[in-house]
Amino acid sequence: AKKFDALVDYCSEPRSKHEMMKFLGLADSKNFRKTYLVPLLNSCKIVMTIPDKPRSKNQKYQKK
Repeated sequence: AKKFDALVDYCSEPRSKHEMMKFLGLADSKNFRKTYLVPLLNSCKIVMTIPDKPRSKNQKYQKK
């Protein structure tokens, strides 16, 4: 839970998926998506900056 809270705080400014993975020291993006990104989005702790284009290369995530 500490990593989740730290990641949510880190996203006070919009961050790319790559920045978030680097912050956590992770290299596997599939694992990161499943373990962190999807649960945080589903629980509405973070939101997409471009919600109508979830796969945009410019997509960033920020604290709600």
